[in-house]
Amino acid sequence: MPVPFDSGRYLFIVTSIFVSLTIPVTGGAAEWSAEPSVRLRREYNDNLQLSIFPQESVTGSIITPALDLGVGTPTWKLGFGAEATQRRYSGQEGLDRDDSLLRFSSLYRTERQTWQLSASRRSDSVVTSEEVDSDTGTVSAVEDRDTDSVSPSWIWMFSQTTQLQLAYQQTDVTYGENSQSVGLYDYRNQATAATLSKQISELSQIFISGSYSEFHVPDTSFDSKTRNLQAGITRSFSESTRGTLQAGLRRTESFTKGGTPTFTLFTDPNTGITYAIQTGVSPDTRTRQTGSVFSGNLETQFESTRLNMALSRSLNPSGSGGQSELDTFKIDLNRQLAARLRAYVTANAFKARTVEGNISSNDRTYYGIGPGADWQWSREWSVGMNYRYAHAKREFESEAAESHSVALTLTYRPLKMAISR
Repeated sequence: MPVPFDSGRYLFIVTSIFVSLTIPVTGGAAEWSAEPSVRLRREYNDNLQLSIFPQESVTGSIITPALDLGVGTPTWKLGFGAEATQRRYSGQEGLDRDDSLLRFSSLYRTERQTWQLSASRRSDSVVTSEEVDSDTGTVSAVEDRDTDSVSPSWIWMFSQTTQLQLAYQQTDVTYGENSQSVGLYDYRNQATAATLSKQISELSQIFISGSYSEFHVPDTSFDSKTRNLQAGITRSFSESTRGTLQAGLRRTESFTKGGTPTFTLFTDPNTGITYAIQTGVSPDTRTRQTGSVFSGNLETQFESTRLNMALSRSLNPSGSGGQSELDTFKIDLNRQLAARLRAYVTANAFKARTVEGNISSNDRTYYGIGPGADWQWSREWSVGMNYRYAHAKREFESEAAESHSVALTLTYRPLKMAISR
């Protein structure tokens, strides 16, 4: 029997309870731990909605209490996490909101096998989200977004040098009641992957990975199936430098049932808000296409500096009614200036091309960069300051949107509390 589309939240609860009750209490005394924290953030942003039209600057006050609970032995572990974020802005109306995140993770290990299960439920907004994802820069309107995800995996060690990993992930994303008016559609994405890896030397590991995914948009009767095959290598160039490179091909088959409205994105010059205007009705369509996929990352550690770089091309689910091919680049540079003082620079960029689905004018280019610094003035307290510049150029707009933001963050994180029994 098919699982209802809106059942992600129930899957999260059921899987969490099931694993909690079925993991055997073995491996000696269990360690119970609790890690609370509170983060206070004050920020200024001159264009929070990344609109090309003049916007009032906003000042935000953000508070995020969080709690991580864990219990485990050498053979099994359970973890639960929760955080709630209250966002209050002055300067514009309609930006205040309350976000939340629930996380669950479990692990059970035998001599040759490792079983893992993770699940999460996140409530946030496309505009105010602090993470860069496939929806970033899609719209300039504040729309609610709920993301439910569950991901089990199994690893089997054939030998000390060869292992097989099987993994599955289901993600359900739902948006607010008026989301379709700004071009956002609920969707479900399911993916299954198998990876076979072999350690060919002390410094190198090779692997081959195959995956199959299904993407479904219920409101537009759009379905897509993608098969993906990649091969790669991970190599340690030295004790401080490690890199991974993989590449392959994908084949995507899509079907859209006709009779659904088609839309064109339009930006209101008075408010700066982007709307989707119906321009016709779509026929039944079937498409087949192939494309390249790849990813690579490099990590290096100097005496007091750490550098991480990543580059990739992938087909990603998106709230725009279809899937987007994303070319992404990210770099993180961290330097320890003193025992308790750290400086960093982060930069990320992506180019999104809509390759299938009902919205064809959502192609865009985004990049952001910013320096920052953190000072750990005591074991429990730290303070950080950062600047961020963001740039988004949407295909259907004549010019690019830009924003500048400055933030001051105060974090209280007491020492981890743990007992064994």
